Amino acid sequence: MADRQSYGVRFASHRMAANYRFRPDYSSEVYDTLAGLLSGQPRSLLDAGCGPGKIVRGLVNQIDRADAVDPSEPMLRIARSFPEGRDPRIRWVCARIEDAELSPPYGLIVAGASIHWMEVDRVLPRFRETQAPGAFLAVLDGDAPIDPPWEGEATRFMLDFLEKTEGERPKWWASASQRLRQPILNHPAFECLDRVMSRPVRVVQSVEDFLQCEHSRATWSEDHLGEAGSAQFDEGLGRILKPFAADGLLTFSVQTRVEWGRIR
Repeated sequence: MADRQSYGVRFASHRMAANYRFRPDYSSEVYDTLAGLLSGQPRSLLDAGCGPGKIVRGLVNQIDRADAVDPSEPMLRIARSFPEGRDPRIRWVCARIEDAELSPPYGLIVAGASIHWMEVDRVLPRFRETQAPGAFLAVLDGDAPIDPPWEGEATRFMLDFLEKTEGERPKWWASASQRLRQPILNHPAFECLDRVMSRPVRVVQSVEDFLQCEHSRATWSEDHLGEAGSAQFDEGLGRILKPFAADGLLTFSVQTRVEWGRIR
């Protein structure tokens, strides 16, 4: 099986970036939590591994300036296509966060699931050096369905699919609800001070869009699976999902975990 950082390389794909538009948005509760963590003047933000900018775009009216950093130009192209993405308060930087030219200090540093693809031993010292006094590092994760009625059958299909295509059954698998109960960042240099779990938000999505959303996740990247593998995945998972769809639409809930703290 691929290691975590090799999974991260898959996010440079044009197709994966395009599929990000099918991911559910974060709730207003998540953005309010992050805005409440901003400190200092001017209100400055570093969005590390920003992808298509879902975090920074949602906070743009709460900040004076932001650096949004991602190594994938296709992701940044998607980010700039949104009205908020063209706001002059956001500086988009195409680079790995380990090497990017930054403009500190930052009153809040935030990372989504991209924290898992970073060289954490390198980036945490960088974050500490660029933080304003008293600033937090916040990490968040969670935009997948929580305990949907199709989960058991879909999980068996996914594990069988990976065993067939990758040659072994994943040992790291966890459901979305299980992942929400686990720390996002468990590192000796990070002292988690608090965490919140957002309230469930209802999402309605077509089966076709749901499948495209799955292809925005590293494991199910279309470029990685190939055309034949992607078609097999869509056919198999689609067959499981369709009985749960009303007029072609699935209904499910998502939640997001936010945790924040200091860097030692």
